[in-house]
Amino acid sequence: MFIFSVKGIALTASFRVPETHTFHQTLPLPPKTTIVGMIGAAKGLGLEESHKFTDENNILVGVSGRHRGMMKDLWNYRKITGKEKKYTEEDIKNRMHYSVLIREYLFHFELMLVFGAANRAVAEDLRQFFCSPVFALTLGNSDDLLKVQAISDVIEQSPAECSFFEHTLIQGDFSAEYKPKIDLRTTPITETISAPQIFLLPTKFLFNGEERRVAERKPFTFIGSPVELNRPVEAYTINGGGVTLH
Repeated sequence: MFIFSVKGIALTASFRVPETHTFHQTLPLPPKTTIVGMIGAAKGLGLEESHKFTDENNILVGVSGRHRGMMKDLWNYRKITGKEKKYTEEDIKNRMHYSVLIREYLFHFELMLVFGAANRAVAEDLRQFFCSPVFALTLGNSDDLLKVQAISDVIEQSPAECSFFEHTLIQGDFSAEYKPKIDLRTTPITETISAPQIFLLPTKFLFNGEERRVAERKPFTFIGSPVELNRPVEAYTINGGGVTLH
């Protein structure tokens, strides 16, 4: 497998859990669909074209990252029901036709994306897209801009069995197949301790014009604090840490 990594930071990031509405819970890390969207932004493609490009070229993605804190932001939005209409000044004055939602944000987000392809030419081309992206790279909302700090060279690496992971995600449900590997006696009091979280997330969509429907869902285990899996999985070693590709 030919792989390379993209490292960057963002002041804020938010990856909404698909089923949340008035309370937008955020995932700890960007899911695969978000990363595929970033590939499209780098290459200048729409969402449907991004998924098609990724599938046709058998591009695999992985991620690791951490944040320094979390916050909740209150959003005021206008609800549109039926046909769109013009609102009078009196409507706006009385706060009519408005509602609120709460959205979670990760603060000072540090990210490493990993991309893999069986074809070196595909990996090299994808790397160039991230070196000079067509559109801005964002982490959730349009104003959650990602500042790319470093892009590695493309290297050839074979996966190896790994059981120690932290601040990453693995495809599958490992909720009952791990043990913590963190020493609370030496952990700084300012560090957040978190157990693995499991989410059933979309991985593929069916497109019909502007309509998009979920075609496939898979479980993913989001790992925060260090853990050791009861059964090892295949992973790639990037900057001293294990990252799985899916």
